[in-house]
Amino acid sequence: MGTYRQTVVDLEATEEEAPALGERAGRWLEAEGFVRPVPWRGEVVHLAGPRWREAVGLVPWDWRARIKDLEEEPGGPLEIVAGRTVFFSGLSEVSAAVCPHCRTPDPTWPDEAVDTWYATGSADLDCPACARRAPLTHWDWTDDSLALAHLGFRFDDWPPLRPDFTAALGGALGHRIRVFACKI
Repeated sequence: MGTYRQTVVDLEATEEEAPALGERAGRWLEAEGFVRPVPWRGEVVHLAGPRWREAVGLVPWDWRARIKDLEEEPGGPLEIVAGRTVFFSGLSEVSAAVCPHCRTPDPTWPDEAVDTWYATGSADLDCPACARRAPLTHWDWTDDSLALAHLGFRFDDWPPLRPDFTAALGGALGHRIRVFACKI
């Protein structure tokens, strides 16, 4: 079976601002009615709120689409991940890094740079095509399959998130975002 995970990643949040920005975005999601806080084992989790249907694209064959007054949550709780994280789109092979200067993909996996970034929060990578150096976080990945970032929002087992919802979340953050979906 597995879990269908969708993650909205803030590509620009710094390590220092990520916890506060994550809390602020969580309050925005609550205020808009997309999630609601629920006490759980001495903590608070964020389950689907009264407007969750507006955040997702329900397809006719989904059982949740056939029940108009469904009170049940569409999936698991929202998890706000604040901290140095390598977010990825799936469990398959990672795509190539794309140079921010010349846009040439480098199929060599930059394991040393990723390890350094994860350990220290900073790493640079040299482009074999144009010989220019750039911070690893400035590199893109073919198929948008990876992001090294400090803030992400994980929606487990929710129906597919609507692009206008993820764009609104990005607007609330004030940063560029990337959306990943995968089965784990």
